[in-house]
Amino acid sequence: MNKYSTLTLVLLTLPVTTFGQEAGSVLFAKGEVSAEREPPVALQKGDNVFEGDTVVTGAASRAQLLMLDGAKVAIRPSSRLRIDEYAYTDPATDATVTATDDKSAMSLLKGGFRTITGAIGKEDNAEYEVRTAVGVLGIRGTDYSAVFCRGDCTWVPGIAAGASIEDGLYLGVVDGRIAFTTPQTTIELGPGEYAFIPLTGSAPELLDEPPAVLLDDNDLLFDADGNSTRGFDATLGQRRKPDASAPQSDDGSEPRPDGDAPESSEAPRQPVIGTDADGSTIDITPGNTPPPQGPRSISYSTGPLGAVTLVWSSTTDNAADELFVDAGNNVTGFQGSYPGRTLPSSATYDIGTSTNVETGFDSMTVLRWGRWSGGTASITLVDGTDVSQSLANQSLHWISGGAGAAPVMPVTGTANYALVGATPPTDTRGNTGVLGNATFFADFTNLIVDSTLAIDINGMMWTASGSGNLGAAIQLPAHLFAGNYSDVTVDGIGGGNGVFSGFFSEPGNTSDPAFPGGVGLTYSLQDAQGTTTVSGAAAFGNP
Repeated sequence: MNKYSTLTLVLLTLPVTTFGQEAGSVLFAKGEVSAEREPPVALQKGDNVFEGDTVVTGAASRAQLLMLDGAKVAIRPSSRLRIDEYAYTDPATDATVTATDDKSAMSLLKGGFRTITGAIGKEDNAEYEVRTAVGVLGIRGTDYSAVFCRGDCTWVPGIAAGASIEDGLYLGVVDGRIAFTTPQTTIELGPGEYAFIPLTGSAPELLDEPPAVLLDDNDLLFDADGNSTRGFDATLGQRRKPDASAPQSDDGSEPRPDGDAPESSEAPRQPVIGTDADGSTIDITPGNTPPPQGPRSISYSTGPLGAVTLVWSSTTDNAADELFVDAGNNVTGFQGSYPGRTLPSSATYDIGTSTNVETGFDSMTVLRWGRWSGGTASITLVDGTDVSQSLANQSLHWISGGAGAAPVMPVTGTANYALVGATPPTDTRGNTGVLGNATFFADFTNLIVDSTLAIDINGMMWTASGSGNLGAAIQLPAHLFAGNYSDVTVDGIGGGNGVFSGFFSEPGNTSDPAFPGGVGLTYSLQDAQGTTTVSGAAAFGNP
């Protein structure tokens, strides 16, 4: 670890800014995303952001920005990023522009982001800076992440509920270089290098592995459709050593980490840390055996399915060799029930020619969700019968829990769970809607669960409420549940019906460790006329 002079805490003086010129637009917005301006506005895909805006994301919410110079910024949940100054003129359209005309200055007030920088700063490093409470960050043309913790980084994957995370600024570089300047010193980081600048006034620390606060893979996606354009390479978990011939740091104490480490055939001395299917950190140092994956709960819904079933939701536990995922850890195949003409039958579900869309991940509960859309899902009954389902006008929604043992279920008490994520609901007419609100209540004493939904789809408002039973009361594993929506209305007209099912999971942020931290639920509703079915998946946490 390099030795740097003591860092004095620098508190930002927050200037009062006004609504300024356009800086970029919103590529993607999920959950509660807004711009603090006069007046404040909620942000959606395609909206512009301006100089002076503070972009705010709520819990379990995310935003992605495309700046005018081509930079992309993925903002994590519970964050505040202010655009202090922004000016850019494209030289392709204005030949009179000079390098000094461009400027990008932002302040990270809370939370974190990842960015792939654009044209600003490539010719003149002074054009670009990110201000924080512990110093100022500059670039050399790069792809990097920054997370600022001040008692609020409770969402970190792989960190047990209640565990302390040291306050300060965490930095990591994928490509290019960054320079971080404090009143006393400047440190530089290159590809695969990480640093921590504490709030305590201690010296900055170079880290030998990526800190957990930078490993939430959902924050690293820059494609509006949820596809990664550039992700962290797990092999960069090893911090590269500085070349002995590299220039000295500003205080002359040790070489700056410029340049690559000499090539070596020896195994890395420090562990290589990656992220497992649950978003938790794992040691994937070459030569190590990855930890085995345990059973995983999955709930799914669609409709119609089978010969006569208009609504369908089911939940099961899959062994490690029964559930399949893609490179993004999204479910592409599983074993589950299938509604037959008389009794449900077991079947193998495969994504087939369909596509996983609108996938999501909650790092606290390690719940993942998405929906298969378009094409045809391949479904094969246990007797070999092909019952493949077209998903041209409907979707198969899924939600899966973490790998490992099922949670120990409480035998007494009640808990209300909060919505932390969901797939957009879809109907059998090819429409996609919005899950405006959902609640989930568990009575562990009486083995009862209650669910409510409020859905806006195709210009109509659907509401549903119903009850069900925990598994111990209906001959299912104790952590599973199933129920019916007895009250389903469409624009105030009742008579509809529906079903839901799901599972309890660990870990999660819970005020009482006796309660499981997460709930995965899928649902399927139909109107009174039986002409339209609406399906979806929802994740709950924070009991």
